[in-house]
Amino acid sequence: MSTPLVYLILGSKGSGQFNIVSDLIEFGTDKDETSLVYCSENDRGDADQDFSVRSREASLGQYLWKDGALSLQIPGDASVAFVVADGVSDPADFVEAFHAWLPGSGCDLGRVITVLNCELAIAQHVAFTWFDCCIHFSDVVLLGMRENVTNKQMKAFLDHYEQECFPCLFEYVKKGRVPNPALLLETQPRRISRIFDEPEVFEDDEEEDIEEEDVAGDPSRDHYLKRISGGRREHVLPHIAEYL
Repeated sequence: MSTPLVYLILGSKGSGQFNIVSDLIEFGTDKDETSLVYCSENDRGDADQDFSVRSREASLGQYLWKDGALSLQIPGDASVAFVVADGVSDPADFVEAFHAWLPGSGCDLGRVITVLNCELAIAQHVAFTWFDCCIHFSDVVLLGMRENVTNKQMKAFLDHYEQECFPCLFEYVKKGRVPNPALLLETQPRRISRIFDEPEVFEDDEEEDIEEEDVAGDPSRDHYLKRISGGRREHVLPHIAEYL
């Protein structure tokens, strides 16, 4: 029996995450695979309303997200699991908890996927650093809710990440559907964050090279996860709930 793959889905509440996860399962997984989707208590209403899979075996469950810790047990006979991050919480806190949970979960990481509310992140540019944090951890960014975003705004947004050499895939969401779901679920890493990477140190590495490789797998060295005195984040994010 193969090890289950787990996909982490980031994004603000009400951005269509559960419609998109349904689409990824329906058209991106094999017919003999069993998919499980997990949400937070805050997002349960959205999940019950929007999650619907017809041609695949899939079910919806709920994890416990409390005091910065993720509590979730995924059955070993599952094929694929999607953990949809709480849509009103700090994404850095959730990613940190997910990173701590993953080694003992019995799962391998598939990818981290952000469902982006383009109206909030681009057209209004409110709480932009909240969304920028999600993209920092992501292999795939799905661009949804673009009705009020101009082509000029969209181009400027994408140009920024291209200039910064972000390796993640940016794909448009059209009527709740995504292009080539199977391709999006491939497990090749494309994220700029290295917290899920294994450090590689070779005997002939120079000291400065070893220092660079030590970043891999270490949350304390990540831009958005670094903490300063008193345990506070070095980079504090806005509260996304204030803008929803």
